[in-house]
Amino acid sequence: MILRQPTRLLSFAALLVLSMSTTQAKEADYKEPVTIDAGSQLVELANNKVTFTDNVIVKQGTLDVRAAKLVVTRNDKGLQTMTAYGSPATYYQVLDSGQPVNAQAKQITYDIKTRSITLLNNAQLKQNDNIVTGYRIRYDIDREQMEAQGQGNQGRVKTVFLPEQLQEMNNKEANP
Repeated sequence: MILRQPTRLLSFAALLVLSMSTTQAKEADYKEPVTIDAGSQLVELANNKVTFTDNVIVKQGTLDVRAAKLVVTRNDKGLQTMTAYGSPATYYQVLDSGQPVNAQAKQITYDIKTRSITLLNNAQLKQNDNIVTGYRIRYDIDREQMEAQGQGNQGRVKTVFLPEQLQEMNNKEANP
């Protein structure tokens, strides 16, 4: 009995992570133009960098990022990364399934080449009523994988499920 309970909990945690990560970001969003609204911007041509500050708002389709500061870097082939900083910076997007995803952290980096989003420092990812918190949360859009890690004061990763979702997962385990 003691061995069964941790196994069931691990299976449940694995199923939750899979259910959170199998929903994809709205593909139509990536075909929309990116609009950045800010109080000011600094263009550094020699460094291929643009820094936006003062209540930055980034929109692309359903994607909405809010930050105190946004740094956009590029190379010869185009945009490389967009990094939002705030206390916290926030990320919102509606998935193809119609479900919204909310995220927040002191730093949110979107790597355009790898199509990955990294939340760093007081990271929180919320989908439906499931919440994952930790120091670092990375979501690979193409692979549909999420990884969460703790560090220092945020040494543990925490996941919260609502009771009705626990019952739903137990029913799926009992009736595959």
